[in-house]
Amino acid sequence: MSLTQEAVKELFEYREDGSLLRRKSIMGNGNYAGRKVGTTPKMTRNSRYSMTKVHGEHWCVHKLIYLYHHGVVPKHLDHINGDTSDNRIENLREATAAQNMQNRKTFANNKSGHKGVAWSKFHSKWFVYMNVNKVRINHGYFDDLEEAALAASELRKIHHGSFASKN
Repeated sequence: MSLTQEAVKELFEYREDGSLLRRKSIMGNGNYAGRKVGTTPKMTRNSRYSMTKVHGEHWCVHKLIYLYHHGVVPKHLDHINGDTSDNRIENLREATAAQNMQNRKTFANNKSGHKGVAWSKFHSKWFVYMNVNKVRINHGYFDDLEEAALAASELRKIHHGSFASKN
């Protein structure tokens, strides 16, 4: 079954804090009218997003909110501030898969603490790089980590525009 904007508005009420409340109780499963929908991200298989069931189908809460406001569900949605628990409509935007990746946070195993900055053992310097349209751009070597981080940030602004994450 394809979910429509009208059906979502009939089932849920959107709150300015980015949450959805049930309008009607569903007997037998604890989903009562006025109750906030969605699991906490840690409880879900896909641990980054709050999920709920609608007519037996699993839905990400942020996709329901986007459908509630815009009447469509794009293939990819981006949380502008990078916080996947912040589902306020002003924090959601349509994106391509590449744009969504551009706005990701720095990976936990990143040793420099900055996106696009790595240590080169061979050169004994910080190396700045990024991928653009599946092509690696080598931006150069830097003695100073902060200088390399600034260069990487500027490179992201040029190539990623408004999807360039802060770090």
